[in-house]
Amino acid sequence: MKRTVVALPLALALAACVDSPEVGQAESAVINGDGDECPKLGCSSNSAYLGPTEFHELEETGLYPNAEGLYLKGLIKNGVTWRPDVTGTVLTGSRWALVAGVWTYQTLSGSNLVNAELVVKNAAGTLEYRIRITNASLSQQFWQAPITNVNTYELKWRQVVPTTTDFVPVCKNPPNRETEDGPTQNTLESILFAGDRYDTDTLTVTASTPAEATTWFNIGCAGTVLAKLALNRHTDATKSAQVTATRAQRQAMLKMYTSDVCNSGDALTVSGTPLRWWSPTGLTNKAIPTTSKEALWTANGAICLDTHRLNGTADDMTKQIEDACKRVNRPVPPPCMDASGAWAFRTESQAH
Repeated sequence: MKRTVVALPLALALAACVDSPEVGQAESAVINGDGDECPKLGCSSNSAYLGPTEFHELEETGLYPNAEGLYLKGLIKNGVTWRPDVTGTVLTGSRWALVAGVWTYQTLSGSNLVNAELVVKNAAGTLEYRIRITNASLSQQFWQAPITNVNTYELKWRQVVPTTTDFVPVCKNPPNRETEDGPTQNTLESILFAGDRYDTDTLTVTASTPAEATTWFNIGCAGTVLAKLALNRHTDATKSAQVTATRAQRQAMLKMYTSDVCNSGDALTVSGTPLRWWSPTGLTNKAIPTTSKEALWTANGAICLDTHRLNGTADDMTKQIEDACKRVNRPVPPPCMDASGAWAFRTESQAH
């Protein structure tokens, strides 16, 4: 699929990120070009990487490869192997050990995970990575009620087969600490969460319960759409009594954040673009000045479009939107005054 620009912005209409060398945020994204080299979740996004490979999920048992052909083969600390498990947003290692002649069930979690390493291999074993947990925190707050704290983990990877490399961040393009949605306390850290799965080629939610997601878990780097879905409580792992988003509402937020206007799988936004969103359920993000109404969003993209968030900027998406709609045989959404039907999010921006 051809990709143009990209992003992982805020809760329903959002902002994106930009490619960087090692760690840091660039200032603008690909414009009017072929986006094949953009991360799947958006040009300049803070997607998770192992070597040259972008990925967003792993399977706990090691029996199944992710879309990139990578298997999670265990969790190792000080030479001891543990079975990794992500329940909700909590990573735990577990094992049975013979202690003084008695088999004992042991677990590894929280700060005890620091310096433990996830072992990731390809099918043949000719490629092996180690993802080291260099910090485990509980300082990041949710952006929707209740405003409690969520576990986050700083991850660094290195290759050990066929050659050994130095450790570098899994999330190599951290965002600013303050976004339109809410603060990001630890910009180098990720939210790990189970219970939902995503197709990053089509930008759709493919599982929305633990029974559907089984033993898969996501790695949502700070600032990415996956982290924003989690912080806005639009995942099974982070839902609350106040916010119990349906699968369709979660997908609508995914479409809004990435600006997948035509439901084509193209994320058409640029990191740092201020955007405000509202939901009929009463949810909203932080108040920011806006000058233009943008769109109404559903699980199938925008049902109407007034002034796109990047209209009139160097990253104007007018042509990309037209091309994306053409590829899926769908007309460009009409102005919102002509729209009808239910919507999940409304967005406004500072476009002129």
